[in-house]
Amino acid sequence: MKINRRNFLFGSAAAATLAGSNTSKMGVRPRKPGEPINVAMIGVGIQGRSALLPQFLDQKNARVALICDCDKTRMEDCVKRVNDFYKDTACKGCTDFRDVLKDPTIDAVCIATPDHWHAYICVEAMKHGKDVYCEKPLTFSIDEARKVIAAQKKYGRVFQTGSMQRSWAKVSEFRTAVMIVRNGLIGDLKYVDANYGIGGKKLGGPSHPVRFFDVPANAAAESDGYEQLGEAGWNMWLGPAKWRPYSNQLAPKGVNKFYPMFWRFDDDIGSGYNGDWGAHHLDIAQWGMDMDDDGPYKIIRSDEPYSTDLFHGGRRQFGMKMLFKSKKDGSDIELYHGPFGVWGTVFYGTDGIVAVNRGKIAVWKGTGLVKPTEEIRKGLQDVTFMKDKIVAESVGKDYGTDSSAKVDNKLAAAVDKLIKTFDLANAKLQVYKSENQVKNFCECVESREMTISPAEVGGRSATLCLLCNMSYQYDTGFDWDGKKMDFAGSTAKRLPLGRADYRGWDIVV
Repeated sequence: MKINRRNFLFGSAAAATLAGSNTSKMGVRPRKPGEPINVAMIGVGIQGRSALLPQFLDQKNARVALICDCDKTRMEDCVKRVNDFYKDTACKGCTDFRDVLKDPTIDAVCIATPDHWHAYICVEAMKHGKDVYCEKPLTFSIDEARKVIAAQKKYGRVFQTGSMQRSWAKVSEFRTAVMIVRNGLIGDLKYVDANYGIGGKKLGGPSHPVRFFDVPANAAAESDGYEQLGEAGWNMWLGPAKWRPYSNQLAPKGVNKFYPMFWRFDDDIGSGYNGDWGAHHLDIAQWGMDMDDDGPYKIIRSDEPYSTDLFHGGRRQFGMKMLFKSKKDGSDIELYHGPFGVWGTVFYGTDGIVAVNRGKIAVWKGTGLVKPTEEIRKGLQDVTFMKDKIVAESVGKDYGTDSSAKVDNKLAAAVDKLIKTFDLANAKLQVYKSENQVKNFCECVESREMTISPAEVGGRSATLCLLCNMSYQYDTGFDWDGKKMDFAGSTAKRLPLGRADYRGWDIVV
């Protein structure tokens, strides 16, 4: 079944039939007019608890009804937060996500577990008739991305990937940048930079080889907290990942107040900065290139120096490239992964440049084609670069992950000037507009329309992150079939696209 991205208009009866026809589980729960969507939060570490829960509580057409986390202390804390917010005791808790899926009163789930659990829970939730909001990067592997995409098509569920930069509430600098690029207002797109990770440092672009403890010398201290989870809880936290000793830096005990980056940089659980920040900036690159339904055709190995940090296993930290075919004329678009700088994503056209990041945007017009060299990239860090060609710019305060924070007035003025200068309100191509990723999801649960970041968009963005990781991990380049999301050409080196062993948590669409 082919789902039309902009006309996902299943009525409640059709949706119930679709969701129930391919599974022996359950279909859509019929709701009375005005009855809120019952949402379950699965995984309430610091991201689920601090970034996502408040947004779901803020939705007038939804109600957080169930909290699930394998850490009972964390789960109970979050249940109390929800009940205090609603001033009742209706919200309940559990420690096994399978209890959420079996609950017929739950309409939708928000998944904020570590990456290695995303795909299994996403697919099983859709089988059980639940709509799904899942944190980015959507999957741990490319094979998982293909399966999550297939599951949304098969079960007809509303799906949202947490690529929040597509739904930036205050000023929409990312949408403005994409609108300028997609409408050809800087000419034909030729180069794109996606900048994240710190070259040569402990936290680079790719993930790290598996290790048991974040700081091996502190193994005894990092083992503190195992009794809180116990054997069953720890085994559940690991799920499809290989067994290893418990570390409270990997799985923080209780109500943790720090982002546990250890698991994000582990080959068996996360995908490094490629999956962390790459899932944001590569996603905007994908949006701007009009590649939400396609991908690169070639992966090019980095020529940067190998890392000398023992944590990296000798892996290069940035410099890999991907080649895409332009949908306009079939010419190449080259995407380069560089380290953190002022700009998260930079688009280079035949007659201009668009650079954007959180709280920042700059557009140069009338430049002719500027090929990004090390000197050019360094120059772009200062917005006075090619000052006579600047249409508008702002490098105001970076408001981080809080899209509701106060925005620098200069940024708003710059975006407003760009909208007026390029007449974006009347541009021929209008990209999807969303004010908030969670709000967009809840609205689409009711309307049955497609969200701004459905499974295919999120899956393909995750695939870009994973192709980066694969190139660094195996120090190689290869041919790729963007449509099929698989290796291509006679020179393709067959590398693993998924796990060899899921420890019994095999993903079956």
